[in-house]
Amino acid sequence: MTTGDHPSWPRRDEPAPITEARGSKPSSVKARRWVVDWWAGGGGKWGRVMRLMTLPLEHGFRVGANLRNRLYDSGILPLQMAPIPVISVGNLTVGGSGKTPFSAWLVQELRSRGQRPALVARGYGQDEMVLHRQWNPDCLVLAQEDRAYGAWKASKKGATVVVLDDGFQHRRLARDLDIVLVACSSPSRVTRLPRGPYREDFSAVTRAGVVVVTQKGKTDSTLEMEMALDPYLREPPVKVCFSPKGWTDLKGSRSAAPEGEYLAVCGIGEPDGFSRILTETTGRQGELLSFPDHHDYTWADVVEIANRRKGRALVTTEKDAVKLHAFRDDLPDLRVLHLQVEFLAGEERLWAHVEAVLGPGGAGQG
Repeated sequence: MTTGDHPSWPRRDEPAPITEARGSKPSSVKARRWVVDWWAGGGGKWGRVMRLMTLPLEHGFRVGANLRNRLYDSGILPLQMAPIPVISVGNLTVGGSGKTPFSAWLVQELRSRGQRPALVARGYGQDEMVLHRQWNPDCLVLAQEDRAYGAWKASKKGATVVVLDDGFQHRRLARDLDIVLVACSSPSRVTRLPRGPYREDFSAVTRAGVVVVTQKGKTDSTLEMEMALDPYLREPPVKVCFSPKGWTDLKGSRSAAPEGEYLAVCGIGEPDGFSRILTETTGRQGELLSFPDHHDYTWADVVEIANRRKGRALVTTEKDAVKLHAFRDDLPDLRVLHLQVEFLAGEERLWAHVEAVLGPGGAGQG
């Protein structure tokens, strides 16, 4: 990453004085925090009541999603074929598996192997689109809700292969290969939306050509998740972890790792995973200040961060740095941890599947 402001980063025109906002956090943020805690089994008495009340909704979501999949599997719902190969990177849950950095890594590797890859995503999280453009500045990155049109557009712009970020449930676009990521820290017992984080059951991985079990730290155990997935796997899962690559400040300049105590700030799908990486990297357990996934930071949040730090170092993720960059002058010593994909098992098997779809032929299965 080069130093200085990145042109894709948002800006805040006139910083307000730090004493301006000392009010309470917006209710929507509190609600989203409560939902994440509720999914994990929290919420007390009202949480238990809500789990009972939403049981019919979970059942309805399961029936509807399963019916939709059967309609695609039977050919009643038609698939749209792309003129170039399509590789989808997706997951079974709402966030937390690492599909965005993994899909960016795949784009980088495809380019290094002579392909002209394009990254197509829905663009729901603008922070992720900014990251894709930072990680792969020389590749085509398209935010397109209609992924079939995005794939067609990418082919017209000269791409030789499309990588879909978060494409597993987007069945309408045919794909040559589905890569499904499952975080080893995800619950081994499936609870579907809205009662839990799962979009689909474990049986859905039978549609995938490659299943990747992801770890946030090298010491994370994958055994429980592997046992839950085993009945549906055709071959052993690929295993990756996201290991530290280096540190920068919010302006992109290289920085040293934090010394002493620290406050970790993040708004990602699996904040505890970020905390574990920091503990492994620094050798120290810090305090975690967690916001909901894709959180848009406000001046009130910056005040909360400043009040909570108490002289400690501040650290955050690359994803959060995109949003916090607007406050770079107020948080000049905030350190950003950069991660990289590191394979623990199965890299050769993954590439055997990828290379098999890059030869002659059109799009494959739905």
